[in-house]
Amino acid sequence: MINSADINEYIDLYKDFLHPNPNINSQAIFLLRKDFRVEFLNNLLTNLKGEDVVIRRRSILALGEYGEEVLNLIVPLYFRSENKVVKVSYLKTIIKIIVNFNLKELNQDVMSLIDIALKDSSPEIILSAVSLLRQLGVNGRDILMRTCRDKDLLRAKASVSALLEMKDQNVDDLFDQLLNDKSIDPMIKEDILRDKII
Repeated sequence: MINSADINEYIDLYKDFLHPNPNINSQAIFLLRKDFRVEFLNNLLTNLKGEDVVIRRRSILALGEYGEEVLNLIVPLYFRSENKVVKVSYLKTIIKIIVNFNLKELNQDVMSLIDIALKDSSPEIILSAVSLLRQLGVNGRDILMRTCRDKDLLRAKASVSALLEMKDQNVDDLFDQLLNDKSIDPMIKEDILRDKII
């Protein structure tokens, strides 16, 4: 809890966080994380539920700088939310943390969240989950290799597209199998063949 002596400083820094100038914005984020770490973190998580797209995006970027401590906070929030936009914001926050801290593994709770997100009916959530897996390297690749056989065409196509960006011999072998598998949708095969031609 911010004491009364510091509240004005927090308000001023938070105004700078919302400032359109990226230099002012970055400096404010640094100072808010340093001097008001918990309060700012809670504020940012609350922002993800708001309707202002600009504030939501800035909050995702700022949360991405906190690191792995945010992941355990996001998991229960994701499962409690029924709002698609908010869920996508949580997934994008995880992506920022993975990228910023070069994570290649996530704890079991977060992986369970990704598994459930991948099976969601919302295209936005599916695409965010696939994008997240692509950032995880080998650990994400193995899941995507399974998902590209999914009966849901969007899920399968998105997984194939992600794998096309992170190809290695395992992916090449899988693509050869898919091309020879009569049960695979022709649109999936077209994506693979298009890449081979290029």
